[in-house]
Amino acid sequence: MITRLRGKLIEKNQSYLIIDCHGVGYHIHISLYTYYSLLEEEGKDICIHTYLFIKENQHVLYGFFDKIERKIFSYLISVNGIGPNSAIMLLSSLTPYEIKESIYKEDIKVFEKVKGIGKKTAQRIIIELKDKFTKVIITKKGKNVKLLENTPYLIKKEALSALSVLGFSPQESKKVLDEILNEHPEFSVENLIKESLKKL
Repeated sequence: MITRLRGKLIEKNQSYLIIDCHGVGYHIHISLYTYYSLLEEEGKDICIHTYLFIKENQHVLYGFFDKIERKIFSYLISVNGIGPNSAIMLLSSLTPYEIKESIYKEDIKVFEKVKGIGKKTAQRIIIELKDKFTKVIITKKGKNVKLLENTPYLIKKEALSALSVLGFSPQESKKVLDEILNEHPEFSVENLIKESLKKL
């Protein structure tokens, strides 16, 4: 199993990145958490932790900024009804720390706000993973998310692109983004996306 890749980051967007490892380009699916953690790394040599998902004829490589995020991904896909795409959606909508806290507090509503996660699935996440997460140490300071400092126009454009990747319609997303920016013009891209995911 491919567990780690080290190479030059040659392409990156909100849903995947491509790493050149000695002339071989690896296409790796990522979460928004990893995307924002690698904002300043394009063109540089990076190390990414990976998980090779194999199902029938499908071989998909997922990448993570740190081992904690990869561990949470493996926990999430072990839950009945949670596939890799749903796990990536959860890691794009919530930080590893927020996922652990929500499970610890048995806060079903937090998971229900994530696209594609219903009440029964949220309950299964909490019931099946609560014991596992007692062994995982995640600090709030360890989020490692770098924020974009930019103009409101570019922040809105970046957020709109991210929401589109997550499956939300541009028209609906634009309306929600405008409402949030009118109230919170100081929001970073990360905060803007998180607040949007609560309303979409």
